Amino acid sequence: MTNENHFRFSTTLEVRWRDVDALGHVNNAVYLTYLEQARVHYLRELGLVTGGPDDIGMILAEVTCTYHSPLEMAEQVTTWIRVAELRNSSFIFEYRMEGEDGRLAATARSVQVCYDYETGHSVPIPARWRETVTAYEPALGGGE
Repeated sequence: MTNENHFRFSTTLEVRWRDVDALGHVNNAVYLTYLEQARVHYLRELGLVTGGPDDIGMILAEVTCTYHSPLEMAEQVTTWIRVAELRNSSFIFEYRMEGEDGRLAATARSVQVCYDYETGHSVPIPARWRETVTAYEPALGGGE
């Protein structure tokens, strides 16, 4: 993970009853749902996806998550997200998940691939997407 100061976008949600396992903390698989939620919010905030039929398809190619401390029922969880790298057809996302007291709960990384569901193949990141993300993300050299 690169410098935490370069995270510009975050989203916060409350841990739901269904997220908690028999041991009283958020189940490890639920963290991936939180990452997905942050990713969707990020892409919508940047105007890259609208939920409409003209959206570019994306698929998850890889995800890793390192758990640092447990999250509990009704806790407010903030997930910070950024694009750390743009490749030809894929985005490398990095995440920092914090509990409501600011403690580090998890760090993660995912690879999302732009994908054409009709042909069943990856496609290059559209130029408009590349320009938007580069302008937004300081670590990519084009942002603030």
